[in-house]
Amino acid sequence: MSESVLSLTLSARRYAHALLGRWPVAEGGAGGRRRADQDADDLAHQALLSFWRAGLLSCEELAEQPPGALRLALLRRLTRMAGELVRNAGAACYDRRAAGGRGDRRFARHFPWAPEALALPRLPFESRAVLALAALERLDYDAIGLVLDMSAAQALARLARARAELTSALSGRRQPHLRAAAHMCESDLHGYADGVLAPERRAEVEGWLERDAEAARRVAQWRRDGERLRGAFATLDAEPLPAILNFRPPVLAARRNPSARKLWRRWWSAVLDGFRPALAAR
Repeated sequence: MSESVLSLTLSARRYAHALLGRWPVAEGGAGGRRRADQDADDLAHQALLSFWRAGLLSCEELAEQPPGALRLALLRRLTRMAGELVRNAGAACYDRRAAGGRGDRRFARHFPWAPEALALPRLPFESRAVLALAALERLDYDAIGLVLDMSAAQALARLARARAELTSALSGRRQPHLRAAAHMCESDLHGYADGVLAPERRAEVEGWLERDAEAARRVAQWRRDGERLRGAFATLDAEPLPAILNFRPPVLAARRNPSARKLWRRWWSAVLDGFRPALAAR
């Protein structure tokens, strides 16, 4: 199934807000947008605009691309852009007062009250990225690795660390190491929580969880964290898109700047060549 401009836009907007640790909060009674909201939307706009100028958001191009390839390329570009923005800022992007604290109910129309959503901006940039890709975008480890330029095993290890950091941020204490049997490792538990294990291995993990209450509690917590993060962003997906993110209907960039289209065609071919083996194996 080919991607649509709307699905790509929603995905880019969710991911940009998670990467910058900034939440969409309406100005009290005016329907305006705060600076934190604008920064994330501006980041998504810049990434989408580069694809639009290259003609990659035209109906013809969307229909011709392998399923998921354009979305992964967009998420990878957003990761790099947000990483540069965070490094240049020299400080954490999260500002509780700018995001609207619990005591400021005037700005609560879009604010996610889930504890996991409140804790996410306090995590390192790399942890926010991998959690957003796994929980919000529902990508498997191979796809996460493609976005973050690492192997699937490295993506799983990064996700395990990010989940431990999120739990520590929620509880205020360091997450203890999870002990497992010789035939069972923590990566199996993460794979079970994310639904990516083979059926036979899944049955083995289920049997182990029936005997290990702590492991079962940890798996349930990972699933609950992901569900609450998705719920926190549900209002973001439901509200009308700001004008700067309206790329429908797209206009082929070749009609305006043929040289720019040629340059982006070359870049897209290189990106797609890197994605083809993983996409074919899925």
